[in-house]
Amino acid sequence: MDKRDTLVYGMPPDPMITYTHRIYGLGFLFAVIGLAQWIIIAALDYHVDSLSRSRYGWWLVCTFFAIATLAWTDFGRKYPINIAIIFGIVESCTWYIALEQSFNQNHLADFYVLVIVVAVVLCSIFWGAYFPMYIVPGDLVLSVFVACANIMLIVFFFNAYVTGADGVEVAVRNYFAMFAISMIIYTATIVHDRQFNVPKHEYLFLSVIIFFCYMILHERVLALSFQYSNHPECTLL
Repeated sequence: MDKRDTLVYGMPPDPMITYTHRIYGLGFLFAVIGLAQWIIIAALDYHVDSLSRSRYGWWLVCTFFAIATLAWTDFGRKYPINIAIIFGIVESCTWYIALEQSFNQNHLADFYVLVIVVAVVLCSIFWGAYFPMYIVPGDLVLSVFVACANIMLIVFFFNAYVTGADGVEVAVRNYFAMFAISMIIYTATIVHDRQFNVPKHEYLFLSVIIFFCYMILHERVLALSFQYSNHPECTLL
């Protein structure tokens, strides 16, 4: 690795750690960091009474912009700027979900949400890594998803600031949950060299993408669980 690569990508990766283990390991580490903070926040019984209706859209937009900066710009890939961006993404996602969880004081439901989301992420990774490519999202499908995501964000903000229809907000959030699953599957094909070759020092943004999609799914399943978590059968004694 020449001097320019070192400046752009930081310290060279450990050759004893495989490419796939490095990506999935970092994604797992980010998730554990978030989980540890959720446990602390829950132990402190921190909660908020209300949040802005547009919070979900701003969270998505800001995180998308940060990931794009990390992945596609020399400035964002330089060390230690890349570490600072990753830290900001992990912490903003962690605190966003923590604020969403504060509306639901049922910790058993939170545990079920975690199990379900982890299972969905693992199944999506397995799908992208081993299923036949003709049933795996490719470049064209992902491009359509991204184009639709931009439209859905516009719809979300228009609804948040003008119409205020609950059904529109739910539809947008459900769309991004499906988008997250497709993105995990697509990223897994890249990690396992099934889609196209990515330089082996380009691994940080792939880990962050998997983590961010995990958080998007966590928000959606958490919102669904909130509808039923107040039942006596789902209360942690």
